[in-house]
Amino acid sequence: MELRQLRYFVGVAREQSFTRAAAKLRVAQPALSRQIRQLEDEVGVVLLERGARGVRLTEAGEVFLADAAALLEQSAQAVRRTRMSGQHQQRQLNVGYVWGLFHTLVPPWVARFRQRNPEVAVNLFDLTATQQAEMLGRGKLDLGFIGFALEADAARLAKRKVGQCAFMAALPAHHPAAGKRKVALTTLAQDFFIVISEQTYPGAARFLKEACRKAGFRPKILQTAERGYTILGLVAGNCGVTLLPESLQALPHPGVVFRPLLDAPQGDLFVAWNPASESPAARTFVASLSL
Repeated sequence: MELRQLRYFVGVAREQSFTRAAAKLRVAQPALSRQIRQLEDEVGVVLLERGARGVRLTEAGEVFLADAAALLEQSAQAVRRTRMSGQHQQRQLNVGYVWGLFHTLVPPWVARFRQRNPEVAVNLFDLTATQQAEMLGRGKLDLGFIGFALEADAARLAKRKVGQCAFMAALPAHHPAAGKRKVALTTLAQDFFIVISEQTYPGAARFLKEACRKAGFRPKILQTAERGYTILGLVAGNCGVTLLPESLQALPHPGVVFRPLLDAPQGDLFVAWNPASESPAARTFVASLSL
């Protein structure tokens, strides 16, 4: 039994005429009659009595009409609910971002997107790179301003470069190099370094180690921390030095001095998304980043 047959039956029953029902349903009358016959054969009873003056329902047809009409309405409701759900999803865009890297970049991008797409609600989530990768994989985020390439590649996400950040030396206030206008990375070769967790920000520690390697030394790692403000607290406590994106100067950092590096290493920043669940709103947002 097909929904089409039910629609045809309900149409004939309500019009009490094959001719009028065929015109209203936009189907040839022979095809309509054939489908009704097939329906009656499947049900096993006569549903319509045909006569010279038209068509009328049998007693069984009266019973079947009520249920057939209810089934058609239920199927129509299911389609409406599904369409509304799809439209609702397209009207929302869930975006993650690493605050310390993107807090100055993401707000103007979001503002521009909202201005051009006022029907789409943008929800922002301050998340680590690892949290973003997990939520992108589960379809909980549409886009993630995730940080460095390694972070996106490790999770097998699609990515696009959206900017760069320079790294600076973060030093205790009384460090010998804190009074210099610029710091050569080699002057920190004898210091202990504090790095951010690879589990939280994949690639960040490797970036620091590679910068030190290019400067000619291997950094002495004293401790690993999960968040930027934890690292700042450890530096302020004279536990070591570190390299941090220049944007992290915006975090409160009493007792910590940021100094530019000679030949400062640069890190490319990326937005990432799951290609298996890319939404139209996400595509529009990413496209707007180049305008």
